Amino acid sequence: MKPNILNLKFEYLHRDGGNYKLFGSIILENTNEISAAHASGLLNKKLIDSQYFYPKETKVPLFEDHKKDSEFFTDWYEFEQFSYTEEKGTNFCSVEEFIQSF
Repeated sequence: MKPNILNLKFEYLHRDGGNYKLFGSIILENTNEISAAHASGLLNKKLIDSQYFYPKETKVPLFEDHKKDSEFFTDWYEFEQFSYTEEKGTNFCSVEEFIQSF
Protein backbone atom coordinates (compact mmCIF):
# COMPACT_ATOMS: atom_id res chain seq x y z
CA MET A 1 0.00 0.00 0.00
CA LYS A 2 1.36 3.43 -1.00
CA PRO A 3 1.50 6.01 1.81
CA ASN A 4 -0.64 9.13 1.62
CA ILE A 5 0.82 11.97 -0.40
CA LEU A 6 1.71 14.77 1.99
CA ASN A 7 0.86 18.32 1.05
CA LEU A 8 3.24 21.15 1.81
CA LYS A 9 2.56 23.94 4.26
CA PHE A 10 4.09 27.29 3.29
CA GLU A 11 4.77 29.16 6.52
CA TYR A 12 5.43 32.89 6.50
CA LEU A 13 5.23 36.02 8.61
CA HIS A 14 5.06 39.77 8.53
CA ARG A 15 7.35 41.63 10.92
CA ASP A 16 7.04 45.38 11.22
CA GLY A 17 9.83 47.73 12.24
CA GLY A 18 8.76 47.42 15.88
CA ASN A 19 9.21 43.60 15.63
CA TYR A 20 5.44 42.94 15.95
CA LYS A 21 4.79 39.68 14.07
CA LEU A 22 1.81 38.17 12.27
CA PHE A 23 2.11 34.50 11.26
CA GLY A 24 0.36 32.71 8.41
CA SER A 25 0.40 29.53 6.39
CA ILE A 26 -0.97 28.17 3.13
CA ILE A 27 -1.50 24.48 2.41
CA LEU A 28 -0.43 23.54 -1.12
CA GLU A 29 -1.43 20.47 -3.10
CA ASN A 30 1.66 18.32 -3.61
CA THR A 31 0.61 15.80 -6.25
CA ASN A 32 4.16 15.62 -7.66
CA GLU A 33 5.49 14.76 -4.18
CA ILE A 34 8.09 17.53 -4.07
CA SER A 35 10.13 17.42 -0.88
CA ALA A 36 9.95 20.32 1.55
CA ALA A 37 13.71 20.82 1.18
CA HIS A 38 13.51 20.94 -2.63
CA ALA A 39 10.57 23.37 -2.55
CA SER A 40 12.50 25.59 -0.13
CA GLY A 41 15.55 25.54 -2.41
CA LEU A 42 13.47 26.50 -5.45
CA LEU A 43 11.74 29.30 -3.57
CA ASN A 44 14.90 30.68 -1.91
CA LYS A 45 16.33 31.46 -5.36
CA LYS A 46 13.35 33.77 -6.03
CA LEU A 47 13.35 35.59 -2.69
CA ILE A 48 15.19 38.72 -1.63
CA ASP A 49 18.19 37.56 0.42
CA SER A 50 16.65 34.02 0.33
CA GLN A 51 14.01 35.14 2.82
CA TYR A 52 11.90 38.19 1.92
CA PHE A 53 9.14 38.83 -0.62
CA TYR A 54 6.45 41.33 -1.51
CA PRO A 55 3.11 39.54 -1.05
CA LYS A 56 1.23 41.67 -3.59
CA GLU A 57 3.45 40.18 -6.30
CA THR A 58 2.66 36.57 -5.28
CA LYS A 59 -0.25 34.26 -4.45
CA VAL A 60 0.21 34.98 -0.74
CA PRO A 61 -2.78 36.79 0.80
CA LEU A 62 -2.20 39.95 2.80
CA PHE A 63 -2.86 39.82 6.50
CA GLU A 64 -6.07 41.65 7.40
CA ASP A 65 -4.28 43.26 10.34
CA HIS A 66 -1.65 44.72 8.03
CA LYS A 67 -1.16 48.10 9.74
CA LYS A 68 -0.10 50.42 6.92
CA ASP A 69 -0.71 53.50 9.05
CA SER A 70 1.93 52.42 11.56
CA GLU A 71 5.21 54.28 11.60
CA PHE A 72 6.83 50.84 11.74
CA PHE A 73 5.11 49.44 8.62
CA THR A 74 7.14 47.33 6.16
CA ASP A 75 5.93 46.08 2.76
CA TRP A 76 7.66 42.74 2.77
CA TYR A 77 6.90 39.37 4.33
CA GLU A 78 9.33 36.66 5.42
CA PHE A 79 9.40 33.04 4.32
CA GLU A 80 9.85 30.71 7.28
CA GLN A 81 9.70 27.19 5.88
CA PHE A 82 7.89 24.48 3.99
CA SER A 83 6.71 21.58 6.13
CA TYR A 84 4.74 18.41 5.45
CA THR A 85 1.08 18.15 6.38
CA GLU A 86 -1.87 15.84 5.87
CA GLU A 87 -4.21 18.86 5.80
CA LYS A 88 -6.17 19.54 2.63
CA GLY A 89 -4.98 22.31 0.35
CA THR A 90 -6.16 25.83 1.16
CA ASN A 91 -4.67 27.39 -1.96
CA PHE A 92 -6.03 26.12 -5.25
CA CYS A 93 -2.72 25.68 -7.01
CA SER A 94 0.13 23.23 -6.95
CA VAL A 95 3.44 23.72 -5.19
CA GLU A 96 5.08 24.41 -8.56
CA GLU A 97 2.49 27.03 -9.58
CA PHE A 98 2.82 28.71 -6.21
CA ILE A 99 6.61 28.95 -6.41
CA GLN A 100 6.37 30.22 -9.98
CA SER A 101 4.24 33.15 -8.75
CA PHE A 102 7.27 34.63 -6.96
